[in-house]
Amino acid sequence: MNNKLFITIIFIILLFAGCSEKTDEELFYEAQKKIVSLDTYTCTANITVYGNKNPQKYTARHWFAAPDKYRIEIENPESLKGKTTIYNGKRAWICHPRIGQDWLMENFSSSREQKIFIGYFIHNFINTETAKVNRKIIDDKEYILLQTDIPGNHPYFNKEILWFDIKKYYPVMLQVLDVNNKVRIDVKYLNFRYNEDIDDKIFTIE
Repeated sequence: MNNKLFITIIFIILLFAGCSEKTDEELFYEAQKKIVSLDTYTCTANITVYGNKNPQKYTARHWFAAPDKYRIEIENPESLKGKTTIYNGKRAWICHPRIGQDWLMENFSSSREQKIFIGYFIHNFINTETAKVNRKIIDDKEYILLQTDIPGNHPYFNKEILWFDIKKYYPVMLQVLDVNNKVRIDVKYLNFRYNEDIDDKIFTIE
């Protein structure tokens, strides 16, 4: 076999090897690595809360800095626009300009707001032995699903599932399920940005 033919064959083999699909194990590993290495993020979140009555819908801006600093600014509905929640890792400050009130919350860990943050999901995911990872196809799109239990044995907030886009490795949705596997909170993430430079002052409580 001459050198040119040999080099051509090797090139074709490498080309097809590079185009081959990744195994489930490789995809799962990369998704977990991406989420565990997250230090900060910003995004817009479209949130739907399912209760006993009609679903409640919100749009909010999120900021997160590891390990446990959060900021939420509600953009919709109009009645809640401007409502801001800041958690600095110890306590939360909530400001509601539409009604001219603000207050401190010492036990933010029990709040519904904390459960819609990916930072909260990460903490639970890496600190449990019951975490699960699987793959799902919906409407010809593939996702990696990371699942973890929520501590506290709350009947309405029993576990969380984080959906990852399999091509971009970006989180697209977070679901909070009750003990009957019914979705209670659905969060769709838009304009998600990993490891952004965030001024720590935005998490400051005066």
